[in-house]
Amino acid sequence: MSVRQWQERFRAGDFNSRDLSVQCEAGWFDWFCRNDALAGRLKKLSSAVLGIKAPFILDNYYVWFKNNCPMAGPLYDDVRFEPLSGERDGKYFVITLDCPHELAKWVLYTERYGYDAPEFCSGNVRDMGQYINSMAAELEQGIQPAFLLEKRAVSEYVLRHEGEHGIPVYRDGEHEFSYISRKDRQLRKVMVTDSMEALPPGYGAEQAERHGELYVFGVEPPIPEEPTVRPKTVQRGGQER
Repeated sequence: MSVRQWQERFRAGDFNSRDLSVQCEAGWFDWFCRNDALAGRLKKLSSAVLGIKAPFILDNYYVWFKNNCPMAGPLYDDVRFEPLSGERDGKYFVITLDCPHELAKWVLYTERYGYDAPEFCSGNVRDMGQYINSMAAELEQGIQPAFLLEKRAVSEYVLRHEGEHGIPVYRDGEHEFSYISRKDRQLRKVMVTDSMEALPPGYGAEQAERHGELYVFGVEPPIPEEPTVRPKTVQRGGQER
């Protein structure tokens, strides 16, 4: 059923029963908690689903729910928003609630940003709803927000300084990102700009490290990009090869 239909049925009380078949119809797919706990957990997650107002998500997505059992820490839940038809194509997203390993109560992971780190976090479910409703037009029209290119530049910066792939890059705000260094487990904050004429506050031009068309500013000295070395030509029989 669409998100719009789910909201209507939830408000009508169709999913109030603890009966397992009712909870499966509501969208529970996998769980580690007791069967009779699903209804209560659904009620807590429902505020995230009911906060969706954007018609594109209401009419083109369905939701399903998962109760997760991490290697360490208590169980926690998430709700997953998936297109009703066609490929995910960067449109899939997940909202987690009270995950013991996250820094906020409500956390959004999106296919477009990647699953290494959240795209958005909030202690307030209303803020989460507002953010998702605002990104609906981008999902509908296939618009790639600027921060996705910025994250890619930061990921390249991290690889250049850390020498390792797969280090999570967190989005902290407008043009602001951070990561935890594998060298000393300390948080490193970085900022991104698309012009040397618009330096981030507190940074100088000498701190800029170029990645594509963007400039990344961090606490570590910039590492210049290695120049591309053209292979030497070989002269054979008077001919260049």
